[in-house]
Amino acid sequence: MSDLAELQLKKVPSRIKSLISREASLHRRSINQEAIALLEEALLARAKEHRPTRDEIDEILDRFDKLPNVDQRPLSEILEFDDLGLPK
Repeated sequence: MSDLAELQLKKVPSRIKSLISREASLHRRSINQEAIALLEEALLARAKEHRPTRDEIDEILDRFDKLPNVDQRPLSEILEFDDLGLPK
């Protein structure tokens, strides 16, 4: 591994410690290795769930609005639509 740092958790509920221990046994890891793996999984899942804030969306829309419109045709001339009004 690259940079390693010490991290100590205090007052971990016994149920959580038991669950980590069980998972560690299932994956043939130490409790420490399993705790690190679980933290990584949880943090990656959170990162994937990141939804932009309203301010971030507004900033993106502002940048989009400032882009030049190089095609002056109406949308109906650019895209073809089926009988339900959906793009083909």
